[in-house]
Amino acid sequence: MKRLILTSIMMLAASMSFAGGHSSLGGHGTGVTLDTNIMEGKSGVLVRNISSDVWIWDNPPEGFDVATTAECTQYIAFAKGQEAPVGGTVTCRVVDGSGDVLINTGTFQPTGGVLLSTVAATGKWAPFIGAQWLGTTRHSLDGGSVYDFKPVN
Repeated sequence: MKRLILTSIMMLAASMSFAGGHSSLGGHGTGVTLDTNIMEGKSGVLVRNISSDVWIWDNPPEGFDVATTAECTQYIAFAKGQEAPVGGTVTCRVVDGSGDVLINTGTFQPTGGVLLSTVAATGKWAPFIGAQWLGTTRHSLDGGSVYDFKPVN
């Protein structure tokens, strides 16, 4: 029984230190929209954007690329006749220079920004599964945007 409790405590401590291990890994990025598709429904509109993004990491750990490219697909829902979105999601996929992969999903937040979570990763990114960032748009451009992302957990 002691061994089970000790093992549980060690696993909990490792996961807690792991979750905080990305606390300095924020950054900024830019996205260029490659494709937009607008689907009109009876009571609303759904917009799909596919973008090519570049993420520039602040304080990347040793062995990490300073910048990575990502392909992101974004769905944004609007109520008919409304300019502000009622919600949205984004999924970004990365294969970095070392061949390690990372998949982030995100949801639009009522207070603004997008809460991103790492849902799958390999190699050096594997410890970041469950890590979260809040992305906020710095500049909206015709056909793209510049944004920042800060670690949340």
